[in-house]
Amino acid sequence: MRLLVVANALIPTVQLSLLMPLAKHISSGKCFVDILTEQQLKKQFGASLRSAGAASSIEKRWRAIRPTHIIFCRYSGPHAAMMLALAKASAVPSIYCIDDDLLNVPQELGPEKFAFHTDPLRLQAVRYLLGNADLVYCSNARLEQRLRENNIAGHLHVGQIFCAGEIISPAELRPIRTVGYMGFDHAHDFEIALPGLIKVLRRFPDVQFELFGKISKPAVLDEFGDRIVVLPVVPDYGEFLKALAVRRWDVGICPLAPIDFNRVKNINKWIEYTAVGTAVVATKGMVYDECCAHGCGLLVGPSEWEGALTALVADPQRRFQQVQTAQRSFVINYSIERLRDQVLRMLTQAKIVSESGKRCAVLPTESVS
Repeated sequence: MRLLVVANALIPTVQLSLLMPLAKHISSGKCFVDILTEQQLKKQFGASLRSAGAASSIEKRWRAIRPTHIIFCRYSGPHAAMMLALAKASAVPSIYCIDDDLLNVPQELGPEKFAFHTDPLRLQAVRYLLGNADLVYCSNARLEQRLRENNIAGHLHVGQIFCAGEIISPAELRPIRTVGYMGFDHAHDFEIALPGLIKVLRRFPDVQFELFGKISKPAVLDEFGDRIVVLPVVPDYGEFLKALAVRRWDVGICPLAPIDFNRVKNINKWIEYTAVGTAVVATKGMVYDECCAHGCGLLVGPSEWEGALTALVADPQRRFQQVQTAQRSFVINYSIERLRDQVLRMLTQAKIVSESGKRCAVLPTESVS
């Protein structure tokens, strides 16, 4: 296999949902992956990003790689239609990999992300690829349904899982010292857990709280001084997991605001927390109900954060048992091998659809190219 992966940048989705499960195939030579990003094109062509010269360089790269598949991973950049036309002309299966409702990004994600994702050219590129790729690889069934509600009528494919991992830090019985939250421009989610968290920090003076990501520390946490630690972003996914494991979080929180965008999200945080031996407290009724079931996490409503966090912080044995239970489920249901097999099936399915001719490319418009 020779995969050409096209993305806006080397985003986490590329790393955790494609590169990580295929790592053994890549290292053994069974699979070659080349990654083309909008960032690369910007660096090379600057303001001429949408020029014929940029398109020509993509064609040259295509001929050098001779891909067996092309995967657009959340891509919304330039030359989308041209690349899809190259694939059609070469009988190369095309896949659009999506893990968020990119057609309806809300203002709650912040003005920068909102402006980026709602740019008309980007929306047009996303909708074009969703409608014309041979196969749309959806991260979960809720997202698939949302896309159908948005009149995406292509060949939509859903796997059982979308992210996976290995146990990095086995469950350990120890005193509770750290609660943490990992977030990227999701301050509206964090605010849900904040009142309960503040009460817990006041009650347990030996506990500190850590923020990992792009969220700024809320001013209301200033009263806790150096008990609040803000950690910088680690772009490489493997290095990020190592850095997370080093922090030894005892409890990790997964709050989600009840907005439509969040209802089709994925359980990456549960996967990552569980891999590093962190007990999970998550918003119930959104996306975490299944992975947290049967003692694998505590599910809470808006007013229940204080009680759930207190239950774990005050009882190390209970926290330890919850992590043990979660890690057993993790090994069975969210292994890298299982995700690898799913990705390989997805690639095979795209080839079948491509060869069947069920998807017919619409002639590209200039604005999408």
